[in-house]
Amino acid sequence: MKLMKGTILKARGGWDAEVIWINSNNESFYAIHKPRSEVESDPVWHGGDGRSSATFTINEPPFYDADHPADLEMGEYEL
Repeated sequence: MKLMKGTILKARGGWDAEVIWINSNNESFYAIHKPRSEVESDPVWHGGDGRSSATFTINEPPFYDADHPADLEMGEYEL
């Protein structure tokens, strides 16, 4: 199924993330984690496979397995 703006995906950390912008030229998209809540995130960049990536970081906290809690479960969606 084609990923579209407004799609709600589940993060590996258990919360929802809403797709807000898709760049089909380089197969990436931005999503807001925990949309419409008190702890709503700034837009987070994700690759076409749902893996999250920091755009600008200083002293980013480590994670110790292959998946980051902010990675998204893409299920049947693709760019």
